[in-house]
Amino acid sequence: MNDSRFGFANVIALMVALGTPATRSQQPAPQRAPGTVNERVNAVLVDVVVRDKHGQPVRDLAQSDFEILEDGVPQAVASFAPVFEGAIAAAPPAPSIAAAETSRSSVGSPAPVSAGPTVTALVFDRLTPEARRLAVQAAQNYLGGKEEAPGYVGIFSIDLALTPYAPFTRNVSVLRRGLDRMSSRGSATFNSPEQQQQKANADQQAAAASQAAAAGAAAAGRGGAGAAIGGASADAQLAQMQSNMIRDFEVMERDQQGYSTTNGLFAIIGTLRRLPGRKSLVLFSEGLAIPPAVQRLFLGVIDAANRANVSVYTMDAAGLRAESKQAEIGAEVNKAATAGINTGYANGGGGRPLTKGLEKNEDVLRQDPHSGLGELAQETGGVLFENTNNLRQGFERIENDLRNYYLLGYTPANDAYDGRFRTIDVKVKRPGVTVAARKGYFAVRDPGGAPINAWEAPALGALEQKPVPNAFPVRAAAMLFPERDRPGLVPVVVDLSTAPLTFQPAPDGKTYTSDFAVLVRFVDQRNLVARRVSQHYEIKGPIADLERAKQGEVIFYREPELAAGLYTMESIVYDAPSGKSSVRFSTVEVPRANPDKLRMSSVVLVKRGEKIPDKDRRADNQLLVNGVVLYPNLGEPVSKGSKEVGFYFAVYPVKGKSAPESVIELLQNGNAVAQQPMPLAAADDSGRIQQLGRLPLDHLAPGTYELRAVVKQGDEQVFGSTFLRITN
Repeated sequence: MNDSRFGFANVIALMVALGTPATRSQQPAPQRAPGTVNERVNAVLVDVVVRDKHGQPVRDLAQSDFEILEDGVPQAVASFAPVFEGAIAAAPPAPSIAAAETSRSSVGSPAPVSAGPTVTALVFDRLTPEARRLAVQAAQNYLGGKEEAPGYVGIFSIDLALTPYAPFTRNVSVLRRGLDRMSSRGSATFNSPEQQQQKANADQQAAAASQAAAAGAAAAGRGGAGAAIGGASADAQLAQMQSNMIRDFEVMERDQQGYSTTNGLFAIIGTLRRLPGRKSLVLFSEGLAIPPAVQRLFLGVIDAANRANVSVYTMDAAGLRAESKQAEIGAEVNKAATAGINTGYANGGGGRPLTKGLEKNEDVLRQDPHSGLGELAQETGGVLFENTNNLRQGFERIENDLRNYYLLGYTPANDAYDGRFRTIDVKVKRPGVTVAARKGYFAVRDPGGAPINAWEAPALGALEQKPVPNAFPVRAAAMLFPERDRPGLVPVVVDLSTAPLTFQPAPDGKTYTSDFAVLVRFVDQRNLVARRVSQHYEIKGPIADLERAKQGEVIFYREPELAAGLYTMESIVYDAPSGKSSVRFSTVEVPRANPDKLRMSSVVLVKRGEKIPDKDRRADNQLLVNGVVLYPNLGEPVSKGSKEVGFYFAVYPVKGKSAPESVIELLQNGNAVAQQPMPLAAADDSGRIQQLGRLPLDHLAPGTYELRAVVKQGDEQVFGSTFLRITN
């Protein structure tokens, strides 16, 4: 790779990496950028299933029979559409609701034109062999012996990844083949009986060794042999180490399962969202393990399902449980309590912290079908089917619900998109009926099809504040890297200091926590959200490291891809404990890239670089050059005392033509200050040229300059530029 100093030739290689933004504005906008999405909730659409005391759908209700409350406040029902089996067409929505649907500012899906074929996703969530057999049999019974299913059905499996086994189709033969393939595939062994026995054995060994060590210590007090004491103590430590190792791995594996399940559900719900009317997702599971690390994602799944009018019906695939989970919970809790009392140790005895016992109890609670599975079904207007080996009745209920419901629409009295969760309560003015409907939504602007995570909602709410908040310094920028296979690649960087964020000491004074989120969203010229990327940060550590944590820096980096066009980039940092945030607006233009033409990336200024080990190097990382990861300068001024500033850009030459050439220009107020040819480096295996350079600052007066790189290949010419502010 070639590295040139502006105005000088053949300098030593640059050991830091730099970046130049394609966006301009780095100050908080005084008001929302023009042309962005409607700022008010125009409509909320709720599908409601009403059944009589015999479990049959109630079909003769009128609009006046319904009452909707949002956060306990009555709402005026603006549209009413009965969708029933045998109906020719659903009633048209009210004009205000129709307008909301057109602008995509509604929450929920519109009614279908008619009560035609339904859409159902069958999802199998990491099942043991016996549970898988029961679930597959239930699905086969649902499909029956006909050649065509009553509605469109898709088959998916969630394990370490989401695997589709049959596309949405009414062809029963295709669906049966998908079930056969899925049933023959084994699941990961998370929480299998073998693993449970292994954990139990390790705990028993640790407890036995601990008791032996305690007995040896007592004997030593009475003059026992010292050698025996040492042996018992060592055995206890080794046994405890093995037990801790297994438990630590269990925690990591449990988190991984939770992430796999929630991410898989997000993907399926996102697909169903595009279809009108009520849809169903049938989840076969033996219990959802939702550890604390995954809880917010789980809440996001519920919100995504509610926005898409997807009712989740959960089926406990464990069937008839030989022993009640509630009894198991009680036994576990009593066991932990008894251990603490009998041993007299605050940590619960056996050298195992009491928190481990609490984590175990929490796991048991979350594995109870009434917990995760029940919450997922209840909050989305579905039903939990459990404690039965015959799931046929469940499928009949699902099919009936899909074909017989009411779609209600209302304009919320509280029309602000503040990011808060709004509860929905639907009531019917008729005695003796049961009502099933979704329970609420996050009050944020329509995400354009992508699900909303729980930590994203308050950050999106910050966009609606007037004026937009600016609680702490934040810099954000997007860069253009038109790769051959990814012509719309737009790497995004958000840079902030941790000093102004909230760090809370724990009640025991031993640890601290910090909770914040970074979100970047692109809105196109049609006022639609084209892409959204985010990251939730929960920082924990010993209280002794608190001051060092406050002096840190957060670099948020993502590589979204966008179609050619003009976008408003909205960047938000939200500090959860304080509720404070900072918002930045900027404009990003993604040109239409032609892989058969000469292309180049943004010109990027260097802030610093960090050499990373081989195992952490990702070949497609656009800011990785010669093993050094690039940290872009996002508009910070550069002091003359630094003597020089680095810059970087990538060139994508056309194969088969002459080698490209480049010239570096420095301009101030539109006037050329200097110009110097720069030899380009050799292309890598992908055909890309990664070019680094240095600009000396000694002879430049303080001020603002434009650094421009011009690249020519044959009769083609492209250029990129960035602004540089120099201070004393």
